[in-house]
Amino acid sequence: MIYIIDSSSFICLSEKYPESVFETLYRNFNNAINIGILKAPNQVFNEIKKQNDSLYKWLKNYKNKFVINMDEYIINTAFNIIYKFPQLTKNEGLENTDDDPADPYVIATAIRFNEGINREPVKIITEEGFKKNHIPDIARKYGIISIKVLEFFTEMKWKF
Repeated sequence: MIYIIDSSSFICLSEKYPESVFETLYRNFNNAINIGILKAPNQVFNEIKKQNDSLYKWLKNYKNKFVINMDEYIINTAFNIIYKFPQLTKNEGLENTDDDPADPYVIATAIRFNEGINREPVKIITEEGFKKNHIPDIARKYGIISIKVLEFFTEMKWKF
């Protein structure tokens, strides 16, 4: 199973589970990144980079291992998602950004793994609710399940 993580879940991790308190959790996350089951499109990293906080400082050490560079398939898929669901890029918090919002690329990256040459099972980790035109709603239309970060901990059988 491959997990594509949205910036909302990284931010939740940082805010609710600080590394200074949950060292084991971060070791588990580091391991998930190192073994290649936790991935994110470059746009997620860029959203986090804007904050330049402890989360960014932690993630930049793993950028080469978890960030998926955009290929033609992912870019075209993201554009198709934006075309079919233009409201996805107009959700709260995305109004005043000059960058590509990450949401369509999170979904497109998951589709890439799910439908690509190697066809790996994939889930999206996001804190977005199941509202119309949000990641879980649109991903479901493509047959992809979305879970929250706490559900990810449970699936991984992490105990603290």
